[in-house]
Amino acid sequence: MTSISAEASAARAASLMYNLSSELRQPGHRLHGFTRLREDLFLDTMDVELLIATLESKLEYYLTEEEASQVETIGDLQHFFLR
Repeated sequence: MTSISAEASAARAASLMYNLSSELRQPGHRLHGFTRLREDLFLDTMDVELLIATLESKLEYYLTEEEASQVETIGDLQHFFLR
């Protein structure tokens, strides 16, 4: 990977975590790949759908319905939004 693409990738990851922290009203250091949206952060189905829609809008990257239905953790969001 070139340094430009590595820098762009790091910037995208930082942007995602900043937006997650902001939307979830949680400090970034409390959000880990294994953090479960429903069980740990107490989001219901509608909250998760709204979170995904907000991230899609801010990051200008859109998940398929199938991908969105697979999101259960912060790591899942990172997997789908950072590829």
